[in-house]
Amino acid sequence: MRGMDEVGRLFNDNQLIVAEVLQSAEAMKAAVGHLEPFMEKAESATRGTLVLATVKGDVHDIGKNLVEIILSNNGYRVINLGIKVPPEELIAAYHTHKPDAFGLSGLLVKSAQQMVVTAQDLRAAGIDLPLFVGGAALTKKFTATRIAPEYGGVTLYAKDAMEGLDLANRRVRAEQAALTTADARGGEGARPVQAPERPRARLERIPVPTPPDLEPHLLRDVPLPHIYPYLNLQMLYGKHLGLRGLVERLLASGDPKALELHETVERLKHDAVAERLVRAHGVYRWYRARAAGDAVVVVDPGGRELTRFEFPRQKDGEGLCLADYVRDDVDDFVALFAVTCGEGVRELTGRWKDRGEYVRSHALAALAIESAEAFAEMLHTRLRTLWGFPDPPDLGIGEKLKGRYRGIRVSFGYPACPNLADQATLFRLLEPETIGLHLTEGFMMDPEASVSALVFHHPAAKYFKAE
Repeated sequence: MRGMDEVGRLFNDNQLIVAEVLQSAEAMKAAVGHLEPFMEKAESATRGTLVLATVKGDVHDIGKNLVEIILSNNGYRVINLGIKVPPEELIAAYHTHKPDAFGLSGLLVKSAQQMVVTAQDLRAAGIDLPLFVGGAALTKKFTATRIAPEYGGVTLYAKDAMEGLDLANRRVRAEQAALTTADARGGEGARPVQAPERPRARLERIPVPTPPDLEPHLLRDVPLPHIYPYLNLQMLYGKHLGLRGLVERLLASGDPKALELHETVERLKHDAVAERLVRAHGVYRWYRARAAGDAVVVVDPGGRELTRFEFPRQKDGEGLCLADYVRDDVDDFVALFAVTCGEGVRELTGRWKDRGEYVRSHALAALAIESAEAFAEMLHTRLRTLWGFPDPPDLGIGEKLKGRYRGIRVSFGYPACPNLADQATLFRLLEPETIGLHLTEGFMMDPEASVSALVFHHPAAKYFKAE
């Protein structure tokens, strides 16, 4: 496996992008498949066995699947348990597969909390294998201070797939000597002292714009060419496909790697339309609302309370709370929406991955995720127009992607509204099951390539971290 070792080294030295690593993995899989019948048993032995899983309640698997591809093409036997995996399945996999380590993945804050619970259950089952953890909401400090103390074995944080490979290789080479439990659990910090409660922020009481109606709206099979202009190429090419640098500048300058990646994505965008690989559906609705302290109360047209969203308030800075963006003296309005581009994508990319089409599989999963984000951007633009405050004619899509328009949209589980359980309330109001969207028991949307949001119109509305 020296070839993939070299690929990993080059990747870590910023010489290869994700797509090139996946291309190398495809070549390696094809070569090994051809040579394996002729190899001695010792030659084809694995470096170790790892069990990978997205934790209970979480449906996000694009990062985990990338880890699987990279590890399996570097000599590891990988058991991928999939998504929404409860601790008892991991414990069963421990007895069935006799792995050398576990790898847990999760996207949101609630997933990080679930990793703590999973670590506790593994420890209660007497399991102390090395535990690799990663995900967007996870940090090295959270791993050290919250997960590691609840687990009996070494707990290691990996910020991406290649760091996970590096950690795995270091453990194999050093036979657990180079990475110690003390290293993994170091760096505990003091808990911040909570500030006293802050009053409602004083924002200008602007006139309330009236939406066109309060009826539910269903969008089916929205044409992808209408959505593609809103794609965030920096996220698609940079975050998901590993292109380093400013994508727009690289494409404009004719950078060979950027142009090759662009050709791959454009071909896949065409296929997604022609072969209906990705389908876009959405629901949206305006509701009457008013603020009550730190809550936004949602009411029906007759003024009867339907539900309320309780939001945390900043304990420093301006003392902001999302409820501050809604009038408390007269009826105001908020909009809710949910969109998805994930129908059938997980199953399709899984089949491609199993056939060794790693680049296409990973790229389609990334395209679906970023198409859902683009759909959300496009729909939000439409809502602003229908609501009576359209964007200035000279506001380009690049500016829209930077949020330089009136109002904001927020998603549950993120800094200003971290209570992911509020997704259940949004689902009760919107009924997005009609477009194939469902919630896991951890309140995450399934399929993964989906976005939900609560939209505020106040001109002073901005993003902030509440806690």
